[in-house]
Amino acid sequence: MKITTIAVAAIGCVASAAMAQDASSTVNSEEALLQQQLDNLRQHLIQQNQLLHHLQNQLSGRQQPASGGQMAEGRASAERKEPAPARSTEDLLLEQHNVFDRKFSLDFGVSYAYYDRKQLLLQGLVVYDAIFLGRIETDRIRSHQWTADLTARYTINDRWQAELKIPYLYRYMDFTANGDDENDPGQANINDSGLGDISAAVYYRLLTETADRPDLVWNFRVTAPTGRDPFGIPNTPNANTNLEDVPSKLATGTGLWGLSTGLSAVKTVDPAIIFANVDYTHYLKRHFDDISAGSGQAGEVQLGDSFGYGLGMAFALSEPLSLSLSFNQSFSREAEQSFDSGIGGGKVTGSDGNTATMGMGVTWAIDDKLSMVVNWAAGLTQDAPDYVVGVRFPYRF
Repeated sequence: MKITTIAVAAIGCVASAAMAQDASSTVNSEEALLQQQLDNLRQHLIQQNQLLHHLQNQLSGRQQPASGGQMAEGRASAERKEPAPARSTEDLLLEQHNVFDRKFSLDFGVSYAYYDRKQLLLQGLVVYDAIFLGRIETDRIRSHQWTADLTARYTINDRWQAELKIPYLYRYMDFTANGDDENDPGQANINDSGLGDISAAVYYRLLTETADRPDLVWNFRVTAPTGRDPFGIPNTPNANTNLEDVPSKLATGTGLWGLSTGLSAVKTVDPAIIFANVDYTHYLKRHFDDISAGSGQAGEVQLGDSFGYGLGMAFALSEPLSLSLSFNQSFSREAEQSFDSGIGGGKVTGSDGNTATMGMGVTWAIDDKLSMVVNWAAGLTQDAPDYVVGVRFPYRF
């Protein structure tokens, strides 16, 4: 009996030792599995870090200034100040500046300008600067001008761009004069249409916009005298003595070659874009068989040089809709004429001008290629039109 008890105790000890060994083996297996999973996670983390560094190096390389062998779009996007202007804002800037992100574009526009001029002729005596004794005559000229033009722009590269503009004009003028018979004023009207002066221009981007400098573009334009010139147009006699003679035709061009040059700048000041421009125009002297009102006096004419500038800003109301405000002013010198007969000539008194307008524009980007630009401007000086309204449809290929 004692032997049996000892045997049972021995068997129990052996079983306990086996169970302890099995538990120890299980713990070791779990530790090995956890260690393997930890090693796998470490290896995966190392690979992720390597991939992250690789992507950061690629991004840094793309943000550096592009070399001359890269595409134009890559260079423009690399140097452009972020954020880039909205698509509708770029279309508005076409009126004051240039964009070089599309290879070819067509721009069709229609505008209407209205002029209303009154001239008072006093015949009598002014007493104490307040009382007028005599007769007052009023001459009035109202002019309506519609202009349709087609502008084509071709981008040679990210620096050069060429432009061709073809205008067509329709003009209607109404003449009214009050003379001796105040109840029967003289009145006449005339309308005419024809091709305007075609112009060609080239643009060169001097500077590309960065955080510290604006986008600067230089331009040079040549205007050809393809429209009807205003010289030598005979007057049409009017039976009503209250109205002086009126022209038989209306001019649609200047009759002279014009050379223009200027600079335009654009700077992004989030959320607005500020733009400015200056330009100078010189007209070449030209000889005409008749520079009078159809009297056959031959001679040379040269219009006065002009200097202009403009200021404005544009900002996006949304991605497809933008608004712009602008002010433009131009000063022109007196014209000069000389007759072949040698009698008379010199500067034409009163031919100088000062034109200033305040304008507003709204652009709606219809889709990725087509937009609609609506412009309105009010004249601020006597030489400027009373108001101008227009709509344009730029289409980019």
